[in-house]
Order: sequence, then structure tokens, then C-alpha cells
Amino acid sequence: MSKRKNFLLGVCLSFTLAACASGSALQPDRSIFSLDNNYQRQFYDLPIESTFEQTVSVFKDAGYKLDVIDRATGQISGKRGASGDKGSATDKDLKFYALVLPRRDGSELGVKIVQVIRRGTFGSSTAELIVNDRQMYEFAFRRIQNAAVANEPPSPQSSTSGAQGDELPPAGRYRTNR
Repeated sequence: MSKRKNFLLGVCLSFTLAACASGSALQPDRSIFSLDNNYQRQFYDLPIESTFEQTVSVFKDAGYKLDVIDRATGQISGKRGASGDKGSATDKDLKFYALVLPRRDGSELGVKIVQVIRRGTFGSSTAELIVNDRQMYEFAFRRIQNAAVANEPPSPQSSTSGAQGDELPPAGRYRTNR
């Protein structure tokens, strides 16, 4: 009986070690990021780092759960439920793929939004439809531009003004009109 236990234990241990011995890390399929005609593009006069950070911020604020954020390649992707929450129990979800690339005078952002529709028993089959609503993409691009403008530090010229009368009086002293 003892030999049989040892044999079964050895077999189980062998299967466990064999399953862990693949040696390659699990990576998401990056072929979805190939820049094709399904991406809507926008050019920004911002550095690539700013465009990347603002894109991540805007999609996070919109309720997307980001699954790829790769600064080295400029790839961003995520998904969300149709109602905007991250765990929606509907049969329609949204996914997006974004690619931020350098451009001579700034950066280029390509975005593709896909509607995922689950069908069949327990949502076993899915269909993906690329969203081609121009206004939706324009709104997203405008939000990214506005987020970049809102996060810019104030210029040195605006913080130091040479005009007299622009300064605030010292605390406790107010100008009076007499």
C-alpha cells in the first residue's frame, strides 16, 4: 500500500511540475494593436508622455478597467460594462484599444472602440462590432486635449505680473476708496 501511495504522489507531483515548466510568461495578444483603418486618429502638439498619461486618465475616469498599460510601446486597452460600471451584468460591453505614437512635432493617438455582444447559453459566444460613431471619437479626443490643458502648469509669465495694482494687499490691510 505504501508503494502505491508513493507512486500516486510522485505522479501528481510530476504533473504539477510539468504544468509549471512552460517557461514563458503569459502575455496578452498584442496583434489587436496593429494600426489599421479601424483606428480613429488624432494628432496632438503634446509630448508622447503627456498624451499617454491623459489617455489613461480619461479612460479610467470613464469607468474602463484597463488591462494593458504599456508605456514602452504606447499600447493601452480596457473594457467596461455598457452602463459604465466595471461589473455590469448586461450582454453588451465596450472595449477600447489605443496606441500612442511619436510624431515629429508631438504625438499621434489612435483609438478603436469595440462593442462586445454576448450571445448563447451563459454568454458562451461573443460578437465584436467596431464602433464607427465619429462624434463619439471626437468627444474622447476633446476630453484628452482638455485634460492635457487642465494639467499644464501655469506659465511663468502669468505668475509674475509687472502691472501695478494686480497684487493683493497684505493680510489685514484693505484698500479703501476715499
